[in-house]
Amino acid sequence: MTSRRRISATTPLRDCPESNVGLAFPLPISDRLDALVSFAEASGDRTNRKELLASLILAAPSEGHELVEALRKYRQSSAGEARLDGRD
Repeated sequence: MTSRRRISATTPLRDCPESNVGLAFPLPISDRLDALVSFAEASGDRTNRKELLASLILAAPSEGHELVEALRKYRQSSAGEARLDGRD
């Protein structure tokens, strides 16, 4: 059994211990993530996939019905809808 150490509520997230999460995305979502990282960097802020995903999780709604709405949208979306360049 593993034990978690307590983290002060005032600790910046970037300084908190990390936990690995093994993830695999559909390729169009992975490509979209790369494009979003590029957009952020083009706007003058260096980032990476890990940091961007963490920021999106932090920004996600905490209301169950809003999360379910987002899940349903994802489940009903096509590969083309993941593109950010407007191409099919």
